[in-house]
Amino acid sequence: MQRNRTLILAARIAALCALLGTSGAAQSQAITLVAARDNTIYSASPLLSNGAGQHLFAGVSVHTSSTRRGLLYFDIAGSVPAGSLITRADLRLHMSQTIAGPVDVRLHRALADWGEGTSMGSGGEGGGGAVTTGDATWTRRFHPSTPWTTAGGDFVASASASSGVDSDGIYRWSSNATLVADVQSWLDASATNFGWFVVNADEATQPTAKRFDTRENSTPEFRPRLTLEFIAPTCGTVTSYCVAIANSTGGAATLAASGSTSLAANSLSLQVASLPAGATHVFLIGASAVQVPFGDGFRCVAGSLTRLGPPSNADALGNGSRTLDFNAAPIAGTVTAGDARNFQCWFRDPAAGGTGSQLSDAISVSFCP
Repeated sequence: MQRNRTLILAARIAALCALLGTSGAAQSQAITLVAARDNTIYSASPLLSNGAGQHLFAGVSVHTSSTRRGLLYFDIAGSVPAGSLITRADLRLHMSQTIAGPVDVRLHRALADWGEGTSMGSGGEGGGGAVTTGDATWTRRFHPSTPWTTAGGDFVASASASSGVDSDGIYRWSSNATLVADVQSWLDASATNFGWFVVNADEATQPTAKRFDTRENSTPEFRPRLTLEFIAPTCGTVTSYCVAIANSTGGAATLAASGSTSLAANSLSLQVASLPAGATHVFLIGASAVQVPFGDGFRCVAGSLTRLGPPSNADALGNGSRTLDFNAAPIAGTVTAGDARNFQCWFRDPAAGGTGSQLSDAISVSFCP
């Protein structure tokens, strides 16, 4: 599955390059995020956590044979424009205390959500603190009632990245295809972003534990940082065109769009205004823009013309809307990133005489990944 996610990302990069050609219209941008959540879970007890602590831990304790695992979460969708293509992802952590020799510390993509409560260990925090409501622990994603499927946390078995960690200092988990694929998936589907587990590769030897600094650390430059490079979508334009004729309200029906033009976000909504109150209407999509007489107005869309869903009735103010689903019939698989599609609303208007039907103006939308 991990390999498939990497291959999909490579295909997306190739497709975007083909779309952009050599025009140079898209430029890489960079952003550095500080962790939005972090915590440590302890095999010694399901009642230990360190949600508000200044440190997180990975490895086996010098005092006991218990294992610690760190958790990190970054808010990707809240920081990077929807539809962007992630091209690089680098994690930086500050390791501030250890008596162990060099070990590999790995990042594993978490498979379930988890919490950061107000628990805090004493002293160097290595022993953890008393768990509080909402904390993650060795057996619970959210204390006290939401368990992990597997004690010790639910995460992908293969590591997304690994870094050798020795004495105190800054360490980096450098960008690779899997790290990039993790971040891209979290941008495209934010509900699947559960962050990474920070896991010591040696959980059999005593001691191997490494102490890293958290987002709560009193030294800002020691806090966990994720640096991303991405290409923001150059698509996403919504353009009105065509002529709408006045209907029985005295005005012409107008069409607009809201939501995201990103296919991954799948949240584009069409809104029509100035219909007759209660008017039966339906939205149309087509690959081509035209302007030909139709009914008592002009049809402005053509090319594989498709009706979007069943007819609806306008409200008392003459407004109507429909949220589109590009993953469902009749348009599933018909639109890809870089495509432009044209939309219009047809409606009944017997009070105006003539044929008893009219159309709004039209909009053309260019779609992002």
